[in-house]
Amino acid sequence: MPARHPLLWLIIGLLLVLALVVLGLRVGSYATSYGFILNTFQHYDPVDPAQLVLVQLRLPRLLLALLAGASLAVSGYLLQTLVTNPLADPYLLGTASGASLGAIASYVLVPSLTLAGVYLPPVAALVGALGATLLVVALGTRRGRILPAPLLLAGVAVGALATALGSLLTFMASPEGSLRSVVFWAFGSFERAGWSVLPYPAAALGLSLFALAFLQKDLNLLLLGEERAAALGLPVARRRWLLVGLAAGLTGGVVALCGPVGFVGLLVPHLTRGLLGATGRYNLLFCAVLGGGFLLACDLLARLLYPPAGLPVGLVTALFGVPFFVYLLRKTT
Repeated sequence: MPARHPLLWLIIGLLLVLALVVLGLRVGSYATSYGFILNTFQHYDPVDPAQLVLVQLRLPRLLLALLAGASLAVSGYLLQTLVTNPLADPYLLGTASGASLGAIASYVLVPSLTLAGVYLPPVAALVGALGATLLVVALGTRRGRILPAPLLLAGVAVGALATALGSLLTFMASPEGSLRSVVFWAFGSFERAGWSVLPYPAAALGLSLFALAFLQKDLNLLLLGEERAAALGLPVARRRWLLVGLAAGLTGGVVALCGPVGFVGLLVPHLTRGLLGATGRYNLLFCAVLGGGFLLACDLLARLLYPPAGLPVGLVTALFGVPFFVYLLRKTT
């Protein structure tokens, strides 16, 4: 049942994200006060080491966590809508595994990580995510219809194949260079955050949300099933490939920069529909805000549990995601 005040929930989500960002700026190897944070943004001095850490290290990390959480949440929302299956997410459908394979390939095969001036990991991850997702959808489609059970089985198989190939590349990596980068990346963290990398996930998320703003009605029709949506005039095949491309792009960019961070795309869309209903007009925007807030909270918890470096954020998301997945599995079977 749709929420009576979706804008109120959206405002609450934005305030929560803002609070988590401010709190995240305080947490680190040394504590800072709210007054110091305010003074830093009013009178930034790049010579001051404390202000430099705040602006060049902590703030980009928080923004990357926000963008990553929002991207994974929206990707999961799209995939669950596409296949009308509550268990669908970028990891179960092989999207994240394909992105991981592409990212590992760029680390191992191109140690400089650049080609013709282009930073390769996001591009390679996008190609891997798109290829894996298209393969899974193709294997899970019968006579033009996506069947949930074959789709999930295909996702498991393609994900396992991508993981195995990624492990093979890791095994072949040079111990002096690329192996260290791959192992560090595989933990799943925001240590690569920096102002130079933020435009990649920001552009992917912004363009995706802009495109999806015109497709909200189509997403609601897809929830009725492909046959009913087609009967109501929706070009199902074209929308399917568009949604797959957007989901792959969002997932690929996050995996390339942050490594494997699971369960965000599974958990957050369910929370969104539980609060705003299945067909709310603000669902996608709220899902992005809630996903960003969730990953900000997980990153903050990771740093509090194991200071100062923090635990891999993928471990913390799994603490919430695995019980929720088991709950969904028992509920839907």
